[in-house]
Amino acid sequence: MSDAVLYEVKDRAAVATINKPKANQLSLEVFKGLSAALDQAAGDKNLRSFVLTGSGDRIFCAGADLTGGFGDYGPVDFLKMAQDIFNKIEYMPIPVIAAMNGHAFGGGLEMAMACHFRILKKGSRVGLTETNLGIMPGYGGSLRLPRIIGRAKALECMLLGRQLEAEEAFSLGLAYQLAEEGETLEKALMLAETLAGRPPLAVKAILRVVAASPSISPELHLQMEREELANLFTSQDTMEGMMAFAQKRPPVFKGE
Repeated sequence: MSDAVLYEVKDRAAVATINKPKANQLSLEVFKGLSAALDQAAGDKNLRSFVLTGSGDRIFCAGADLTGGFGDYGPVDFLKMAQDIFNKIEYMPIPVIAAMNGHAFGGGLEMAMACHFRILKKGSRVGLTETNLGIMPGYGGSLRLPRIIGRAKALECMLLGRQLEAEEAFSLGLAYQLAEEGETLEKALMLAETLAGRPPLAVKAILRVVAASPSISPELHLQMEREELANLFTSQDTMEGMMAFAQKRPPVFKGE
């Protein structure tokens, strides 16, 4: 694991922290560390969620490190590598929560949008502001922002390089929840604890279907939904859920 991305496990949640003072910018080192953290968490059967945050208390991630270069990559290959890692976030078999402890611009917001939940600190600003530099989003932002807040609003934000205040981001559905100063990670871990009590097999199935949906036809989506549900009917978790419902007690799901 890279020093640029710190990794720890808290109960049943993995916590990855981008550790690049002063602005937690995205560099080749960060991308490699993040990819390794995601792989480690995906291979740990005891984990139920993955929390992604930034060091400090002011900036979650200010975007790409434009001074760091592309290493051994050409520009297009570097962008493809970054897009693949953000796709890995979206396709994780466990929910990924962005604990956004400060501002998120450009690639930082693109990274957060690949997560399944975003908890944003009050007073923070977010935006795909690349056009202010004469460029455009390159890590999947032009794909994900319209999905989350709608095409017209997304075009407004990207073309005008707008920064959104936390409250507006929340009202648009870009943030799942707002947090007070110093409470972003705490709220993310509280959500992680709640998710840990949900049936793991059903959670994974829903994540798979929702992640695949934009790239397949409605017919294939419904077929995938049928197949996933049919598989769940054969699981011990489904039997436990139905028995618990009948017996009026909380279910205990084991992912079996």
